Amino acid sequence: MAVACVVAYHYFPGTAQGGFIGVDIFFAISGFLITSLIAEAMEGGRFSFRDFYARRVRRIFPALAVTLAFCLVVGAFLLDVSEYRALGLHVAAGAGFLSNALLWSEAGYFDEAAGYKPLLHLWSLAIEEQFYLLWPAALFLWAQFRRPLWPLAAAVAVASFAFNLYLSAVDQVADFYFIFSRIWELLLGAALALAAPVALHGRPRVANGAAAIGSALIVASLLMTNADQPFPGWRAAVPTLGATLLIAAGPEAFVNARVLSARPMPAIGRISYPLYLWHWPLLVFARYAEGGGLGPPLRWALIAISIGLSQATYVCVEMPIRLGGRRAARTAYAAVAIAALGLVGLRDFRDGGVLFPGLSFVRVVNQGDISFSEYSQYLAAHVAPCDVTAFPPMADQPPNMLTCGQSKAGAPPEVVILGDSHSFHLYLGLAEALPARNVAFYAAGMPSLEDPLFAQVYAALAAKASVKAIILSPAWAVRLSHLRPGENLREEFDRSARFLLAAGKRVYFLNDVPYFSVRVGRCKFAGRFGLANRCDEDQSELERQLAAYAGDLAAVVAANPGARLIDTAHTFCAGGRCSMAADGKLLYRDGNHLNLNGTRVLGAKIVAAAPELAE
Repeated sequence: MAVACVVAYHYFPGTAQGGFIGVDIFFAISGFLITSLIAEAMEGGRFSFRDFYARRVRRIFPALAVTLAFCLVVGAFLLDVSEYRALGLHVAAGAGFLSNALLWSEAGYFDEAAGYKPLLHLWSLAIEEQFYLLWPAALFLWAQFRRPLWPLAAAVAVASFAFNLYLSAVDQVADFYFIFSRIWELLLGAALALAAPVALHGRPRVANGAAAIGSALIVASLLMTNADQPFPGWRAAVPTLGATLLIAAGPEAFVNARVLSARPMPAIGRISYPLYLWHWPLLVFARYAEGGGLGPPLRWALIAISIGLSQATYVCVEMPIRLGGRRAARTAYAAVAIAALGLVGLRDFRDGGVLFPGLSFVRVVNQGDISFSEYSQYLAAHVAPCDVTAFPPMADQPPNMLTCGQSKAGAPPEVVILGDSHSFHLYLGLAEALPARNVAFYAAGMPSLEDPLFAQVYAALAAKASVKAIILSPAWAVRLSHLRPGENLREEFDRSARFLLAAGKRVYFLNDVPYFSVRVGRCKFAGRFGLANRCDEDQSELERQLAAYAGDLAAVVAANPGARLIDTAHTFCAGGRCSMAADGKLLYRDGNHLNLNGTRVLGAKIVAAAPELAE
């Protein structure tokens, strides 16, 4: 059930929007099963750390090694050099069960979309294995005091859950990936295993009641949880407690005996681990190959392939290594394979991402930068500190993102761009197109007079005689997605425009740039074996984007003589198609941010449309 929920969520997120709770269900199951084995061995005087970890190696390493090797080989054909370097680092982290730490360190505003990380799903395996590096030793030491083991599990679970609640309020990314804010989920199952693993056996009414409540909690969580809500936090307790109740109900409860034991549940359960490993890389690599979205038929085909590969892995790799003879040798082979793959991954990360030295399977079609770091480094070398009397510092500045700057050091600003990251990506091109003017930008969010921070900026700019023109260039679609009841984009920016015009400023609204679902790497590179590059999409996608806010912007401009609307959105469109590239040059660095080439094209377009900016 747990893996089925996860696969459904990854392949059909719009339908199975709460399916990611399958991981939380699995954590509870894993904690119960593994702790039961440890406790049984300890009670019988048979527990051995060596045997425990040897079994873990034979259980976990073989299928993981096959998956990592597959990713390294397939990635060499589909990824560019920078992407392959990143894959190498993720392979090393996966082999070392540190994926959660790596993903935590990578999280940020301009982090690559999660849907293009082939080994993203290994974060949960990392947390599980980190837990089992600590938990057996904790149980063993506690057992020396001749005290019941379940209070240890309960106490640590309570502490971990409290820490999870705290982190969910202050740092949701840390809460998601940090082992000590997640182990309470494994410890719920562990506490049941240690306290009362068979308490409900022989009590059918109570068992069926527990199973019914557990099922209801899981179903409610599936239906009511989505990726837009803070998670794990308190919400993760719902499916985890539901899973624990189902386990406590035992195999005789109706739900467990008739529903969860019915075909094909047991068959899926047998291959659940390799299915979890296979389903996500196949989906990601298909996205790379297709350059964007995948239709339902292809998604169903990929699920079928995942099941087939999982069955083959289970029969041909897992079972022979887990159950065959010469256990010590098989354990060593599995450990060496994982260690070798980790070293290969580190080598590929260090040496520029070359699995086969001297041979590249991709070629550059459109020249241009595609990384935020390259753009920001270039910008940092070509920008002066902004005028602190006009622009207040941000309290929560995005890491590694310059939020304020100007083209001439020590001079008062003359042309000012206000907005978010979509003003940040415009600044460089406009500054180069207006070499005689001091162009400044302030990328702090939605540039509305209703925003307290921008209200300070508006007041300061209104009082500065040097400021002649103010350009409002945010991601309008983002503002629309955050409108609260009673808020109105048209009224909000009507007030903003009137305030600036009354202060004698020229006001310009830009209608943003096209958003692309096409992966930018697919535009820059093509495969040497028939994998074509793709840069464009139908212009109807842009028109759909504009329909959400173009009418409001036009109404604001019409109601405020002196304000202008500059059509930047169609700069990258022609003949009914919009493209990320032109004349052999890449213009975007991700799906909606311009690179160095793109900002220069747009800057020149704006000055051509409003030559008075140069005056």
